[in-house]
Amino acid sequence: MLRVIVESATGLPKKKLGSPDPIVSVTFKDEKKKTKSIDNEVNPVWNEVLEFDLKGVPLDSGSQLDVVVKDYETIGKDKFLGSTKVSLRDLASGKLRSLPCKNVPLVNDNGKGIGATIDLVVAYDPPANAVPNPNIPQDGNAAVDAGGGGDEEGNETVPDGAQSGPAGAPSSTGQAGALRQRLNRAQSRHRLANKPQDFQIRVRVVEARQLSGNNIKPVVKVHVCGQTHRTRIKKGNNPFFDEIFFYNVHMLPSDLFEQNISFRVYNSYSLRADSLMGEFMLDVGYVYDEPAHCVMRKWLLLNDPDDSSSGAKGYLKVSLFVVGTGDEPPVEKRESNDDQDDIESNLLLPAGVTLRWATLSLKVFRAEDVPQMDDAFIQTLKGIFGGEENKKNLVDPFLEAHFAGKKLCTQIIEKNANPEWNQVLNLQVKFPSMCERIKLTVFDWDRLTGNDAVGTTYLNLTKIASSGGEIEEEHADNGKMPSFEADSGESQVGFLPVFGPCYINLYGSPREFTGLPDPYEALNLGEGEGVAYRGRVLVELSTKLEGKADKAVDSIHSDDILVVQKYQRRRKYCLCAVFHSASMIQEPGEPIQFEVSIGNYGNKLDTTCKPLASTTQYSCAVFDGNHYYYLPWANTKPVVVLTSFWEDIGHRLDSVNIILYITRRLQSNLDAFKTTILAKVPDSQLTEVWMKLLNQLIEDLDSFPTPDLEGRSNLTSLDIQIKKLRDSALTSIKVAARRMREEAREIPDTVPDIESWADKLNQLADEPQNSMPDVIIWMLRGEKRVAYSRIPAHQILYSTYSQQACGQHCGQTRTIFLKYPMDKTKGLKVPVQVRVNMWLGLSAHEKRFNAFSEGTFSVFAELYENQAKVFGNWGTTGLVGRHKFSDVTGKLKLKQEYFMPPRGWKWESDWFIDPEKALLTEADAGHTEFMDEVFQNESRFPGGEWKAPSEPYTDVNGEKNRNPKEFDCPPGWTWEDSWTVDINRAVDDQGWEYGVTIPPDDKPRSWVPAEKMYHVHRRRRLVRLRKRAARPAGAALERRDHGDPEGWEFSSLIGWKFHQNERSSDSFRRRRLRRKMAPEDLLGACAIFQLEGALGVDTEDKEKGSKEDATKLFGANTPTVSCSFDRSYMYHLRVYLYQARNLTSMDKDSFSDPYAHVSFLHFSKTTEKLRATLNPTWDQTLIFNDVEIYGDPKNVDANPPDVVLEFYDSDQVGKDEQLGRSVCVPLVKLNSSIDQTPRLLWHPVIQKGQRAGEALVAAELILKDESGDGDLPLVPPKRAENLYMVPQGIRPVVQLTAVEILAWGLRNMKTYQLAAVSSPSLVVECGGLRVESAVIKNMKKSPNFPGSVLFIKVVMMMSLKDDASTDILKVAFWLK
Repeated sequence: MLRVIVESATGLPKKKLGSPDPIVSVTFKDEKKKTKSIDNEVNPVWNEVLEFDLKGVPLDSGSQLDVVVKDYETIGKDKFLGSTKVSLRDLASGKLRSLPCKNVPLVNDNGKGIGATIDLVVAYDPPANAVPNPNIPQDGNAAVDAGGGGDEEGNETVPDGAQSGPAGAPSSTGQAGALRQRLNRAQSRHRLANKPQDFQIRVRVVEARQLSGNNIKPVVKVHVCGQTHRTRIKKGNNPFFDEIFFYNVHMLPSDLFEQNISFRVYNSYSLRADSLMGEFMLDVGYVYDEPAHCVMRKWLLLNDPDDSSSGAKGYLKVSLFVVGTGDEPPVEKRESNDDQDDIESNLLLPAGVTLRWATLSLKVFRAEDVPQMDDAFIQTLKGIFGGEENKKNLVDPFLEAHFAGKKLCTQIIEKNANPEWNQVLNLQVKFPSMCERIKLTVFDWDRLTGNDAVGTTYLNLTKIASSGGEIEEEHADNGKMPSFEADSGESQVGFLPVFGPCYINLYGSPREFTGLPDPYEALNLGEGEGVAYRGRVLVELSTKLEGKADKAVDSIHSDDILVVQKYQRRRKYCLCAVFHSASMIQEPGEPIQFEVSIGNYGNKLDTTCKPLASTTQYSCAVFDGNHYYYLPWANTKPVVVLTSFWEDIGHRLDSVNIILYITRRLQSNLDAFKTTILAKVPDSQLTEVWMKLLNQLIEDLDSFPTPDLEGRSNLTSLDIQIKKLRDSALTSIKVAARRMREEAREIPDTVPDIESWADKLNQLADEPQNSMPDVIIWMLRGEKRVAYSRIPAHQILYSTYSQQACGQHCGQTRTIFLKYPMDKTKGLKVPVQVRVNMWLGLSAHEKRFNAFSEGTFSVFAELYENQAKVFGNWGTTGLVGRHKFSDVTGKLKLKQEYFMPPRGWKWESDWFIDPEKALLTEADAGHTEFMDEVFQNESRFPGGEWKAPSEPYTDVNGEKNRNPKEFDCPPGWTWEDSWTVDINRAVDDQGWEYGVTIPPDDKPRSWVPAEKMYHVHRRRRLVRLRKRAARPAGAALERRDHGDPEGWEFSSLIGWKFHQNERSSDSFRRRRLRRKMAPEDLLGACAIFQLEGALGVDTEDKEKGSKEDATKLFGANTPTVSCSFDRSYMYHLRVYLYQARNLTSMDKDSFSDPYAHVSFLHFSKTTEKLRATLNPTWDQTLIFNDVEIYGDPKNVDANPPDVVLEFYDSDQVGKDEQLGRSVCVPLVKLNSSIDQTPRLLWHPVIQKGQRAGEALVAAELILKDESGDGDLPLVPPKRAENLYMVPQGIRPVVQLTAVEILAWGLRNMKTYQLAAVSSPSLVVECGGLRVESAVIKNMKKSPNFPGSVLFIKVVMMMSLKDDASTDILKVAFWLK
């Protein structure tokens, strides 16, 4: 079968009167076929299929088609216009199945061209058993190029590593598929009746990328057949819309196919006429001709309709469907990972726009610190048979580069944790590309199973390239509104993607290898935030236009390998972290310690680096008497010290910190400016705030230039380009600010431009070549990693360039909320809140640390003496699994005589007994109220009766505790209540929770509130509240007993739970021995940076020939560093919580029963519980007396601890559900006589990373004088026992307001829980009060309310003193 698709012709000659009615005839071996005529058209489009039956005879080399175009005449003979001949030799050879003929010239009778062309496609299905003639020459170059500039077939690319054939020579398989598609398209049009029909055009706008501009709010307008729809307004350069529009039309198919579908993207933030950002147009016929009459998830290149040479203005992802009557559109499949798509071949280009080929050359030199990925079983066998073990190199790494659906890989280097590939990967792409990132993944090659991902990172092309238009003025001034957007005045600032040579860090799951499945494996593929350092890769990227590499993967020239050596020069860095507090712990469990690492330095479970004092001492959590647990460090704060070696990139990070410093000051003034506008202050005051903002911004840009790059030894090409880009952008912002100061007419209208400056500064502060790894803090419970926090190194980096070049938190105490790895609740539950002071700097600048340090640093060697009780006598006989002298875990055997101080240090004293300070800390210190807790336990055989076990009373961790009857009220305290069962937990109606013990554990790990037959353990919590009795003024606090005089601490079992006084049930005791060290040369706190290596182990075992983890044992015993404070300061804290609004509904009645836990350091209190409201008004003052804080009050004033409010929904049965969390910074008063009143402000309530309401709260922290009393504010009035109101002067002004609601009835009621609603009523809430309408007795007969007026009186907040916030009257409606 031979098929000829007659598509179209262009440029046909006109008649003397009007245009011709062209018709085409095609002749093959005396058989003639004709198309239909097109009336009055010089550029006709036929799209008709003419079929010739070959009757089983194959084509020969001389076969040809005669094509004649004539002017159709109704009466008389058709007039000849032009003709051409098409040779079928290539089809006869069997190499091709289809022959596209584009722009074939038509000639007259004399063989001269008439200036017209015709487009054809010829398809050939050879007869069965036909054999191609080998004598026919197979010239692949005879094929006609069918790809246009914007056609999708023209965007096909050669797979990586494959050899491309001659230009324009498509494969026979691909051409046959394309031809079949064209046949189906033409036939589907031909089958439509030429009469008006109903069609529906569906347009789905998915997302946009790389839209131009700063601080934009894009909106997409889709215009089809005279109808226009628009998406919702989004924010940012990469908005996600996911909206679908429907267009219903009734017209002729031929008319419909000529209609255009127009996509226009506007910046809704701009009020000027030139807010069009980009446009794309295509006709409906193109969509209809596609398979299934749809275009699925295609990217559209947006451009300027008036200037097609201006390049891409962004990209828009859409799906288009043309549906006829009775048709069902195909199901749209949504990609799970856009990185896997070949986006370049899935891109539609507008007419006149072409993309240039470019080669991205990625040089991959080497990698470092790749963690173990393979099982050590084989290596262990080698060790058994005398071979050499090499566990640190149990990894076979290779790197994969992925970009726009294309992948290239380096070679595999076996058994090497520091591989050197020295290869270049050449990626052929269309430029400019809409793909923003090159994905780099290091894999571990496995012979039998699938390759395992080691870590993933990205090279973002938008950050390492510039089009030259980022800082040009985007919107011209049309006279209606002046523009103050940044304009550089330069246009020669663009550059192609370039990077490095520079290291890129990999992050993913924890480095420790286990044979078990990794629960965080997805992190190694770049899904989510990596929780640990996984190595680094040295790469370099360059871009070459129009060029094509000979090989996809090639070796790097030796000269380039030598040049890159200078970029690997290392310098020594010092890091110190002082932990001031750890609070808000909700799951105490085993003892807790913190680990700080940068790279693989400081990782306690990694043996590739020297052992460092990178972990705090183990501490057991203590109940704070209300809701949380904390670590009782008292006046001795744990310190971790690290030394590491990295490249000196100070010139990059200094620029980042300077720009961030300017940005923070601008943002602070901008927030104040917005607040002033909302407060509707007089124009003079508004002008003063506005002028302060502009003057400070101009002054900062003049005073704090970015560092000069001259003299830097490791500069890259990208460093120079970014320096030019930053300097041009900062200059343009400064010029725009001066112009605004002089020319602005309406001050409030300048807010958008100032916001755009802040956004631009944040973009400029992003450093792509940041080779210094993040600092990672881990919380370990026992030996298990629980929670983490990643801190960018530049935030704590010290710089000698200027004070502004130092990190924001360098040497400053800050509050950090740790989070769980891959937390699906997005921070709903906080594992721990820490207050930590961190300093990072070059070793050459370590003496500068002395100016930031606070307190006295001490360094000790420590060990523990252990004894067991056997037959009433203490000794070493009954020690099982423990040594006489060991570390704190009891697993590492130590001896005093083998301890040696690190180099540069000496012993300052002899060994002495030093009891654990945590045991001497009073848990109720600073509290006026404290809640003691005991857990009552019972056990049974499955299905039996519950009986008391051998240890009926324990603490929350299952350790033995006293009988509640044995609790004595401490001196100075009085009992407020008797022991009661706490039922406000996930327990049954009697307070019990149930569990199952799984060996080798001796207690359940989890508890449930419902009893089952297989449960063998249950427990319930008994609590008793006590209050501190009033003491005479000036009376000293009574100190408790300081425990055993010999320094022993006791335990009933060998474990972690110790107490200070011996009990009859104790069977194990230990005491801590310490020996102080002092530096030999350095003075001051910076001497701690010389602590490298371990102190010593029991070397007798080593001498016996034991090889069991000698390196690990040697590194386990590191010095203990602490920071002691000689004195503490007493503060008085007041938290004013007035109300919250728009909280989340948690109960079935669409309301919640909210209350709040308010936490400050290791103190917490709880508000009263309100019923059935989403807008609670507590009007409550929480008073924290005697808050003890160590450290200089000036530092507390500069960085005060946060007041954290966690809101909960109280439930009668089961565990209370969290509504969200809010953070408030208290006002610090170092002098109580200062007349400064805290202001109530709205603080956002965050739940699972989303805003879930607001809380109106304020707090003040007042420093007491040495007498302990001070001039404190008056005690607020009480509303009830122990409930203080918000005092006058702070509380808002309110007035009684009447609200009238008119409700007539209900219509179109939906089903509720699959049942029809028959008797509804209306519930209205406003200001915490509710009113309910009468019930509609029969919804079907009468859907109207019996009474239409609802009346409610509420106390409405009118204004807050000196603040812009006012209450908004919100009425909430619920159907009941």
